[in-house]
Amino acid sequence: MSERRLSQVLTRRFSRVARITLAGYALVVVLLFAAAAEMALRSSLEHSADVIQSLLGAYRDSTSAPGGVMPSALADQLVGMGGQVLITRTTMNAGGMPQVYYISPGMPARRLQGAPSDLVSAITQRARWRYRVLHRAMGEFDIYVVASRQSYLVPLGVLVAAAVLLLPVAAFASARAARQAVDAALQPLERVTGETRAIGPSELGTRLMSPTGQAEVTELADSINRMLERVDRAHRALQSFTADASHELRTPLTHLRAQVQWASEDGRSEAQIREALAAMERALDRTTKLVEELLLIARGENRQLALAHAPFDLTAVVEEVREITEAMSVGKPLIVRSEPSERAEAIGDADRTRHILLNLASNAARYTSSGSVTFAIERNGTEVGVRVSDTGPGIGAEHVERIFDRFFRIDQSRSRELGGTGLGLAIARLFAELQQGRIEVDSMPGRGSTFTVWLPSAERA
Repeated sequence: MSERRLSQVLTRRFSRVARITLAGYALVVVLLFAAAAEMALRSSLEHSADVIQSLLGAYRDSTSAPGGVMPSALADQLVGMGGQVLITRTTMNAGGMPQVYYISPGMPARRLQGAPSDLVSAITQRARWRYRVLHRAMGEFDIYVVASRQSYLVPLGVLVAAAVLLLPVAAFASARAARQAVDAALQPLERVTGETRAIGPSELGTRLMSPTGQAEVTELADSINRMLERVDRAHRALQSFTADASHELRTPLTHLRAQVQWASEDGRSEAQIREALAAMERALDRTTKLVEELLLIARGENRQLALAHAPFDLTAVVEEVREITEAMSVGKPLIVRSEPSERAEAIGDADRTRHILLNLASNAARYTSSGSVTFAIERNGTEVGVRVSDTGPGIGAEHVERIFDRFFRIDQSRSRELGGTGLGLAIARLFAELQQGRIEVDSMPGRGSTFTVWLPSAERA
């Protein structure tokens, strides 16, 4: 199923909103015009009724019977209104029955049936749309003022016709304007799309232009740039990792090939062949360890390692690591000790924490020819830490930031001689971060090194 482009969707929606808005506006204009005309008509009727009511106050029935004389001012006013005013007078006859008469110029009192037909029709059929009737009672008189709506129905019809004819034109113009506005608004987004599409594996260092002129698109471009930065960093790390891993694996494989070729030559004694096999076994052990550590790092970075997240006795783990380190240091003028402290609990994985501390402790014991390795437990608010200090040669400031990189060795020959793969600290930092922890380093050449592993404390709650 093909998806519509964003410009089409926005243009269609904006056009629909514009059509609805224009139709609503036209309807409001028509209704306001009709309401204003109706109010003006009513005001005119009220004014006429006020005038007639004031003049009617001067009316006198000199005979005290229907048919009295109408004042000339009232007659002139009625004549001037063109027959659109009807004044009725209700009286009681001798039998007590009401009789209705109308008053008009020249005919002061006649029966209602003699009234003009259009006025009678307007009064008796008030629902007819052509007339507006105002009725006002004044004692025995009833005033009816009638006006035709024809005075504004014609311009109202013209206004409705104009709206009907002009709405399609306005809708078309608004749709065209909406399309142009949407195209102009989406230009920065299309530019970002084009620039992103042009970035391939060899152009990961390229960044999108920012700002773009639109805040939302600029935020998108900045997000893509940050993503490209992470991808570029990961890509460079992968390239470096691949090169380093190839180099690290090439060395033992070359050594194995040389041992096999040397042992397969004629004239080798049994002792020499046995020695070559032992060397090959050691090379295979180092290669196996290297591959296992590489797989461990890969699984950890892909979050495929199963780590516990529960409270554990950190003091017991530290004591166990201290005993192992002490066993590793037998035969060396090295003192392994731990500072006394209260029982401490951390949240995380006890086995992985033991792995971290063994890596740090083995490095301390391996590179410290004499002196001491000290373990200590520290607390820092919501964190609990284990400090591993040695009196070894220390680490230069230029190397501190790189010691956690894979395969990084300060002294390549000495590290291989001591059996290191260059992955121990990388694994230690990875395990610490997977437990929401971290590792801090404090070291200076000639003054030893101190590594502190910080983990979430179980006692923070």
